[in-house]
Amino acid sequence: MKRAFALVAVIISSYSLYAQTMRVNIGNVTYAIPASQAGEMLYDAGKTLTIGEKTYNLTDISNITIDATSVADNTVDVTYSESSAKVVISGNLAPYINAKVNGAHVAIEANPTLAQQVTYTLSGTSSNGSFYMSGDYAIEVVLNNLSIHNPDSAAINLQDGKLIGITLPAGTSSSLSDGLTSVADDGSDTHKAAFYADGHTSWSGSGTLSITGNVKHAFSGDEYMLLNEGFGTLTISGAPGDGLNINQYFKMLDGTVNITSAGDGIDVGKKKTDKTDNGMLTISGGTLTVNTTGNSTKALKCESDMVVTGGTTTATATGSATYDATNTADPISSNAAAKCDGKFTMTGGNLTLTSTGSGGKGLNSTGDITVSGGTLTVVTTGTTYVAPNNDDTKPQAVKSDGNITLSGGSVLSCASINSGNPFKTSALVYTNGATVMGIGNKSVTPSTSSTCKYKNYSGVNITGGSTVSYDGVSFTIPSIYSINGAKILVSSPSM
Repeated sequence: MKRAFALVAVIISSYSLYAQTMRVNIGNVTYAIPASQAGEMLYDAGKTLTIGEKTYNLTDISNITIDATSVADNTVDVTYSESSAKVVISGNLAPYINAKVNGAHVAIEANPTLAQQVTYTLSGTSSNGSFYMSGDYAIEVVLNNLSIHNPDSAAINLQDGKLIGITLPAGTSSSLSDGLTSVADDGSDTHKAAFYADGHTSWSGSGTLSITGNVKHAFSGDEYMLLNEGFGTLTISGAPGDGLNINQYFKMLDGTVNITSAGDGIDVGKKKTDKTDNGMLTISGGTLTVNTTGNSTKALKCESDMVVTGGTTTATATGSATYDATNTADPISSNAAAKCDGKFTMTGGNLTLTSTGSGGKGLNSTGDITVSGGTLTVVTTGTTYVAPNNDDTKPQAVKSDGNITLSGGSVLSCASINSGNPFKTSALVYTNGATVMGIGNKSVTPSTSSTCKYKNYSGVNITGGSTVSYDGVSFTIPSIYSINGAKILVSSPSM
């Protein structure tokens, strides 16, 4: 015991004279304490060592080293190396952060008294690893060339209901995927996604991240998801559920997002309590490409308003409508390239919506549809879906339960030959200044209150890839769309 006391005394003496950082190593967890924060160190021979506000049991300590490196305050670094992981916690966080490492599975718990933002930097590779974190204060998670597959649950599970910054550093490439079971092994919520965040996430950095969901969703956030200016690339390589499953709102300001999923591409739900932009999906910039393959799925879906002000978006849904006899109120569920339970508003950008499945919709809104700028192209090619009870739903291109007002920009709407309507509404269609061509099996008569003239043509044969022109209105027809005997509506400010 005297020898142990002497050894600790030598370490403390050397630390105070020559070194910058003392590293207290407990298994694969290291507390890195700079000399300036150590203060008076108390040693209870054979029992404990107290440094600052944290007391370590001597039996837990693997070793103590001293070096001249520095560690930034408020940081936790996690480095994965296949079957193992190492955690380094900055000294000022030592009293507040508890970390457990089991192979390459890392679980971190932040004390509720912690009142400063912590930056977690994750790097390295593991084919059997994970990162779990719980806390009550804002955090930043940096994915620095990280590759994790968790065969049992989520690759990353952030149980923190506050602001969560997700950073992809420039020049980095990271990937995440989950396992084939749906039972979490970390005591957290039921497994929801390969990457799950309990709080609201703000995404930054020009790096890249690929997420593959093998159980349910690829990414799921309990609150909003914001992609900031200068954001890099997010790729959802696949998911049996949703590509992005979000609550409160989804807002894309910049970046490149590619989504392939069997469920909805982006699904935005409402929070139960009143929140800003609750249930909204907003696209203001960047490039968004979404492809969904499942039946009754939506490439873009939200429980409130959908707003497009910029960017380039291509959304495609290929699945069929389905019938559920147990849903007596609405037994038929259609697929759609875009579906909003609210208003749809477009003021800029380029939006291309395609539905190829039986009974599918291009743009389907329960509220008014208003286009005042940008370029909107909508195509449906499927057949009418007939349910076992003989109810049916038709492949409409642009469908609204409210008014459809086309006051600016360019709108090309191509509805399926199979009873498809380019502009379907039980209310009114207004041609108020947009350059419009609507093609389908049904004719469209705009409101007499429209501010721009229109003309209708019938019996027209349309071939995909051709350019169709009437009255100074010209559009190149998408290659997948052809129709014989079509009815066409055209309108423009110059007519």
